[in-house]
Order: sequence, then structure tokens, then C-alpha cells
Amino acid sequence: LAWKLMLKYPNLYYMTTAFAPKHYPEEIIKFANTRGADKVMYAGYFPMGLSLDRIFKDLPNVPLKDEVWPKFLSENARRVFKLD
Repeated sequence: LAWKLMLKYPNLYYMTTAFAPKHYPEEIIKFANTRGADKVMYAGYFPMGLSLDRIFKDLPNVPLKDEVWPKFLSENARRVFKLD
């Protein structure tokens, strides 16, 4: 449902907060690797629930395509929050 709504609404984005990277929903990873590369962005859950060690240990195992990683980690947030 989340990815369908993101396709319908141009200003709706998905942030990965509150999930350890190994628990990111499979459908969201598939969406990010296809039509949703510009709609999904990283958001950690530090310091409330996850340590940075835990996050960075799990993050390399997330099956994102090479061209999606820069968007996921930085470019999407910079664009959405007008940080450039």
C-alpha cells in the first residue's frame, strides 16, 4: 500500500526510521530498486532504539542497486528538505 500511495502522491516519501536495516520491508526495497528510487530515503533510529554500530553493521546487507544507494543515503533527503 505504501508504494502505491507514493506513486499517486508526488509529495509522499518513505523514510526507514524505526527499522533495523535487516528488517526493511521487502516490498519497499523492490520499489526503491525500480520506480521508487527517488521516493525512499534513509532515516536511522539513533539514539532512541538502535545503536550506530547496529545500523552500520546491517546496512551493507540491504540489497539496493548501486545507483540507488546515493539517492537513498543522501540525494533524496537533500532534494526533499531543500538542503542544497
